[in-house]
Amino acid sequence: MRFLTKVTLGLAALLISITIAPATKADSITISSGGFSLSDLGNNGGGVPGMDSLLGTAASAGQTINGSGSFVALLNPLTFTTAFTGHGSEGTYNFNFAQDVTIDGVTQTLNIAGTIDIGTFVDTVHILSSDPLTFNFGTFSVDVNVLPTSIEGIGPGEFSDFLKAQFVIRTETEPTATPEPATLSLLGLGLAGVAAKLRQRRKSSHSQVT
Repeated sequence: MRFLTKVTLGLAALLISITIAPATKADSITISSGGFSLSDLGNNGGGVPGMDSLLGTAASAGQTINGSGSFVALLNPLTFTTAFTGHGSEGTYNFNFAQDVTIDGVTQTLNIAGTIDIGTFVDTVHILSSDPLTFNFGTFSVDVNVLPTSIEGIGPGEFSDFLKAQFVIRTETEPTATPEPATLSLLGLGLAGVAAKLRQRRKSSHSQVT
């Protein structure tokens, strides 16, 4: 009887532990950007020195992840400052720049491409794309991709927006799955079968003694 009780309690404990086991574990990561400062975008040298300029302010934020997936997060608040760039500056100009991105203490350089359209009264700066960038952390990796954004400046002044990026989480190990109802039913039947078998054995032993 004591053995039957131990087996029954052991299987019941196993059933409960499987039932309440979490499917995945949530973790938190910290994302930081180093910021950047660009000037004389499209300026032919005959305009106001340093204009047009684009400033990306450094930023930092936390993000909770739960297995594979993706999310969008802020990289930089942007300030686009426009002024006279000189006669003959009208047109479209390409530019490239880089800034550091840090995830959980690991820093890499994010290379970014953009263009600026210089018009008579309106200047527009476009951040177009970034080179592929991947952070590896053993159990998971993070891909970083800049999202396109544009800021239009009408006349001299300061104009603001935000530079954001998509972060794609890829887990390297499969999370522990919560059992399906069919699995739990089979475990319950197994528990009942063991109990019945032990009762039958106990009756058989009792009959032989009598």
